[in-house]
Amino acid sequence: MTPMTTSTRPANPPRLAPTALPIGLDDARFVSLVTFRRVGTPVSTPVLFVRDGGRLFVRTAHDAGKLKRIRHTPAVLVIPSDSRGRWLGDPVAGQARILADQAVVPTLRRLHAKHPVAARLFSAIRRLRGQRNVIVEILIDESVA
Repeated sequence: MTPMTTSTRPANPPRLAPTALPIGLDDARFVSLVTFRRVGTPVSTPVLFVRDGGRLFVRTAHDAGKLKRIRHTPAVLVIPSDSRGRWLGDPVAGQARILADQAVVPTLRRLHAKHPVAARLFSAIRRLRGQRNVIVEILIDESVA
């Protein structure tokens, strides 16, 4: 009888190498929004965004964990990424704040204009799940963006 083997998957998977030509925030469709737990552990989530000068606007569900993390630690990182969160550029530091409900409709219009298929699909999924949209504004450090 042969002994059972455990998974051969490494404990720490290798980091994906960035693309040969890193892209900036202006060229990205998605960004990985990195928020931080109270103990400092980073949590990365790919999100659609729209940019307005030194500000990024992202949409999330009202019950998303990232909102709780932003409330206690507004410092975030944004990294150009693909839809799966694989980094395509360099991290940029920022400060996040949750906007009032009045920001939802105008920001959704801009998201739907920039990302006509993906943004509308995510909006439809949120409606089916009964989730409300919340807009997060990220003030990015212009000296590195």
